[in-house]
Amino acid sequence: MLLSVVVFISATAVAGDSSSEEVALQSLATPADGDPFFIEESGRLTIAVTHAFARSEAAVRLSYLLAYWKKRFQIANEWRGDRVFVSGSVYGIKIQAMFAINDSRIVGFAHDPGWPWRGQVQTYVDRKLKKYLSVNYDDP
Repeated sequence: MLLSVVVFISATAVAGDSSSEEVALQSLATPADGDPFFIEESGRLTIAVTHAFARSEAAVRLSYLLAYWKKRFQIANEWRGDRVFVSGSVYGIKIQAMFAINDSRIVGFAHDPGWPWRGQVQTYVDRKLKKYLSVNYDDP
């Protein structure tokens, strides 16, 4: 389910990471002029998935996943530098998420879909991000 775009691991899993990780988190946690939307800290879930690529390659691989979600679920995305804003609706549930790419991770925030979906979404998004960020993944 694409609802998974909304499920993210707890922000505590990201605490204690490198300063570049903190910069990526800060870039998402602070609204910038012209951002399509902002996800408030309360009711927000966080995910962080590591990658072994240059930022540009990680962005390309994330773009493959976003293209899949757009084709499959009509989920829109809008890039702003190393950040991407994802929005749409799947099965009547509104989705808003933001991802930032740094040198070693992709970090994201999303609105919490609520307890009935949290586990399914977390599993789905984690699995999809790891698939597309795998060194064994080929271009689609």
